[in-house]
Amino acid sequence: MQRMRKMRLLAAAFLLIHPTASLQTIGIVGAGPAGLTLAVALNRALPDVAVTIFDRSDSCRPALGGGVQLNSGAAVLARLDPALGAAVAALGQPVRRVRSRTAGGDALLDLDLAAAIRGNARARKRGLVDADGGVRAYTIMRDALQATLRDALGSQTKLELGAAVKGIRASPNGGSEVALADGTARRFDLVAGCDGVRGAARGANRPAAEPLAVLGRRVRIRWGVSSAPSRAARDELHQWFGPDGVYCLAGSYGGVGGRAFDQCVVVSPARGAVGAAAWDDGASAATRDAMVAQLRAAAMPADVVALAESCDRCFELGAEYVNPLPAWRAGGEASVLLGDAAHAMPPFLGQGTNQAIQDAACLADKLVALVEGDLADVDAALAAYESDRKAAVARLGVNSVVLGAVETLAPEGFRDAFFRTTAALGVAKMVFLDGATPKV
Repeated sequence: MQRMRKMRLLAAAFLLIHPTASLQTIGIVGAGPAGLTLAVALNRALPDVAVTIFDRSDSCRPALGGGVQLNSGAAVLARLDPALGAAVAALGQPVRRVRSRTAGGDALLDLDLAAAIRGNARARKRGLVDADGGVRAYTIMRDALQATLRDALGSQTKLELGAAVKGIRASPNGGSEVALADGTARRFDLVAGCDGVRGAARGANRPAAEPLAVLGRRVRIRWGVSSAPSRAARDELHQWFGPDGVYCLAGSYGGVGGRAFDQCVVVSPARGAVGAAAWDDGASAATRDAMVAQLRAAAMPADVVALAESCDRCFELGAEYVNPLPAWRAGGEASVLLGDAAHAMPPFLGQGTNQAIQDAACLADKLVALVEGDLADVDAALAAYESDRKAAVARLGVNSVVLGAVETLAPEGFRDAFFRTTAALGVAKMVFLDGATPKV
């Protein structure tokens, strides 16, 4: 808190003395976790900077999308604003344990997440354990996280919904312009692209977002969310592995208004085209039926099948991994990418949202350093952000690809031996702690 007050005073003083030498306006494309976290961090650390967020959706819609696992991201949010951290903790469902079994019930892994975090000095130091000894490891619905971040925005942030962005381009007057679908353009000293792997922010000056199939094969993911939760062990995540690469994750998630939801995720090698995300009722019913059929064919436990049958909204997508090595900055533009727009990864480590939040916190720190005079210009701040974040997300991305390959593509005997061996040697715990511990 003392450091935050110091940053605010320094930033305010610098703006008064050098009103044209620092950032005055920042545009953010995308009102997901990355974009909203960046705005919240800027509001707290640089209160005189005006922030505008553009999102193509006409509202921050509830009951849209599935749930996410939050650990390192939760610690970073609590560091940015203790009240925000408390709000996330109040909504999130604590996760204490992960159990992995074959469809037939043979145990592969039993990981006590809470004990692993409490027993690791680095995890404690980086904020994964709060002042009361509580562990910051939750499952939370994406819409609940989005609403919590939106409610934490300061008055200096304007959220423009229903604003479709066509692209970002260099401004003749310096900075960058956000080109909107209505034909207008808005200039900012800096633009942050947080609208996903296929979003407009990537622009023509960056390499195309080519998906990397997991070891040469695509992966299909079907999600189902049940608004009538029935799981008994709400603080546990259960993994089930069946034949032919079928993998299932069942868990409980905290949602808007303190409601609880259950989620069933089915992952399998894709044969044929992988559908885009589907939100309408007809597509949801078709996806649910396909998911149930997959689970039955894989002889999954009856309670897992029943969970899938109870899901009242479902969707389907393909897992993509975007090589994080190409530039996150565009030549000639004062713009940069965050989150999936910069480094989309398969979800097997549950780190997509967590790393997006860390991107935002890291970029905000670099912009504070710019305002304080520790960095020469915007390009230097963006270069420092990119340098700090690339190695971490590259390693996690590769780890996620490898883990996904073992879970969905490896022969059953190898897969089962892999999980038992990594559990016995403590490797599984180490991999979890590596992903869950903040890197910023």
